[in-house]
Formats: sequence, C-alpha cells, structure tokens
Amino acid sequence: MQATAIPLWDQFNTELKKFICRKIGHEDHCQDILQELYLKIFINQGKIAKAQNIRAYIFQMAHNALTDHHRRTARKSTLSTDTLPEQEPATEEPAQEYGLTGCLRSMIATLPEIYSQALIFTELDGLTQKQFADKMGISLSGAKSRVQRAREKLKEEILKCCRYEFDKYGNIISCCGS
Repeated sequence: MQATAIPLWDQFNTELKKFICRKIGHEDHCQDILQELYLKIFINQGKIAKAQNIRAYIFQMAHNALTDHHRRTARKSTLSTDTLPEQEPATEEPAQEYGLTGCLRSMIATLPEIYSQALIFTELDGLTQKQFADKMGISLSGAKSRVQRAREKLKEEILKCCRYEFDKYGNIISCCGS
C-alpha cells in the first residue's frame, strides 16, 4: 500500500487532533504538536508506507510527539538559579515554619542508622541519590533502594503516630493526633 503524507494526514487529522488536544488541554500547544507531527509524517512517509498497521504507526508517532513536548516543557520549567530574581533570604525554612523539620528529624532519628542517613542526606540536606551513593561508597541502585526503604519506614512511623482518614484514591481527608 502506497502511503503519502497528504492522504494520511487527511485520513487521520481529526482523530489525531482529538487525541493530542485531549492529552494537552491547550489549543496552541495542541496545534504546535500537530504541526510537528505532520512534518514527521512527511519526512517518514516511506517508513509509514511499509508499516503493517499504518494507524498504529502514526498514533505511536503522536504519542512520541506528546512525550517530546512534555520533556521540552519540563526542561523549560526548571530554571537555573542564575535566571531567578534576587530574593531576600528567608529567616526560616518553610518546613520549620510549621514545625515539620523538627518533627521529621526526630522520627527519622528513630529509624535504623542506614535509613536515617539516607533520608537526612537526600531529603533534608538536599543531596541527590547519586551524590549520596558516592558519599557512602555504594552503588546508585543500592542508594536508591536504601532511600526507598527509608521512606517506607518513615511512612510507617508517621502512620503510627496519627490517625488518618483516606478517600478512595488514597488522599488524606482528615488527620487526628492519637
């Protein structure tokens, strides 16, 4: 079956627009992604023509275009500290304002040392898991596992200290000290 870009676009344009716009929710971004997708279809029309399921191939291209868009917008939203406006230094960390840091530190201190270290370095001191792995002389996967286990143990401690009521989605809807 010979496939060319214009008949393919005419055949799938409406369906692709619904698919992309539903995922993005912003008309201008939707149109931008559709334009990029049309260009990709035009460039890759030879590959598309050889595909067994042209519709699936094109929708996979659309999915990839959405993923690329999300990556680009995520990259743009992470500003370097050089581009941030000057701010007055905060007198307290926001977490301290609510007394959370002290409470969490005392709960973390009750955990076994390997787990408390993992949380203190990564969550409170701001090290990346890679930096934590280097500092402790362990592999990155070992550090990730340790941090994950530490988070689970901390969660257990937090759930023991208070009574929580959850909705059907797992969101906390009320909390009472025990």
